[in-house]
Amino acid sequence: MAAIMENSLPTEGQGAKIILGEPVQKGYFYGYEGIVLHEEGGEQAILVLENPFWGRVLFINGTAQFTSRDEFIYHEALIHIPIQAFPEGRVKRVLICGGGDFGAAREALKYPEVEEVLIADIDPRVPEVVKRFFPELLPSNLEDPRLKLLTVDAFKLVRELVDQGQKFDLVVIDSTDPDISTSDFTLELSHSLFSEEFHRLLKALAPQGAIVQQAATPFTMKNILEGSFKIFRKVYPAEEVFCYRASIPSFGGDNAYLLRFPGDPTCPQKSQVPETKYYTHAVHRASFALPKFWLTEVLKGEG
Repeated sequence: MAAIMENSLPTEGQGAKIILGEPVQKGYFYGYEGIVLHEEGGEQAILVLENPFWGRVLFINGTAQFTSRDEFIYHEALIHIPIQAFPEGRVKRVLICGGGDFGAAREALKYPEVEEVLIADIDPRVPEVVKRFFPELLPSNLEDPRLKLLTVDAFKLVRELVDQGQKFDLVVIDSTDPDISTSDFTLELSHSLFSEEFHRLLKALAPQGAIVQQAATPFTMKNILEGSFKIFRKVYPAEEVFCYRASIPSFGGDNAYLLRFPGDPTCPQKSQVPETKYYTHAVHRASFALPKFWLTEVLKGEG
């Protein structure tokens, strides 16, 4: 006869074991089971979870930012598509707004032609958490003299750079998603980076450069792409506004990227590709092929 009662689960190591549900849509959650490795509050609540499938997951304000299993897809699409769209030697100065996790910088520094990568992240804790728990996101040489990390509000920094008359070849907005709120309350520190005012500053900072912004997953967060696209079309010439995508498993589907590019970015111009796990020239071209419903429901046929 089988026993009715059971012993408690054994302690598996440091950290509390939890089941975490991340709300995505009405009645729809992403579920994670794992060990909490790190947790702290502040303006941004940070949590690192160890999951048996995804590896380590970084949550900011309750939303998964990336996993150690598939972050390379997000970061490679974010960086290699705009850089590869330029001819050899064209991209020398790169500004990353947000990006304190170093993933975007890691990819940009793979190009010898890049002379400077400046990260402007408002939260000094994110780089330290990544150094401790996500070393795979770090550049091959964290002491690379081309890399500079500033703990600063990217909006304020960009305004200062414009006032100084500085110019960049590539600006990357690698931030958390903006707040979508029916009240005046905003939680995310990235909110201003999706504004018209910010993009007008970027237009002055990179008059002949590329500007790329992650725009969430339209299937479940349509309004983020829709709102961002309207800002791009309002600030930049229509013929310089493009949208591309990358399928990121932990995000639940295709992530959208908006790109301001002075020319045609759909075909790579460089002959060589640095070491990657996702990006190829074939993937580059395919990334600009958008689902019809993106065009009709969100981009109004103008993608």
